[in-house]
Amino acid sequence: MKKQVLIMDPKDNVGIAVREIGQGESIHGEDGGEDFPALERIPCSHKMAIADIGEKEPVIRYGEAIGYATRAIRRGEWVHIHNLDAYDMM
Repeated sequence: MKKQVLIMDPKDNVGIAVREIGQGESIHGEDGGEDFPALERIPCSHKMAIADIGEKEPVIRYGEAIGYATRAIRRGEWVHIHNLDAYDMM
């Protein structure tokens, strides 16, 4: 099966959708991890939470914080400007 989400570093809590992912589609966990559903449509090349992220917790991509969650983000949600503050790093 082809990868749906690209994860660049084991510390990442977001992955990048390699194609559009439909709401409810099953996402295959990395390295034999548990599958989980996409909770909403994820546009191609956009970030998706691969782990729960608490409000004000760092969003990790490439092993580095790229911003902070402005609200709690559940695994399977789209991560974008509506729930990520990449400019005000607290």
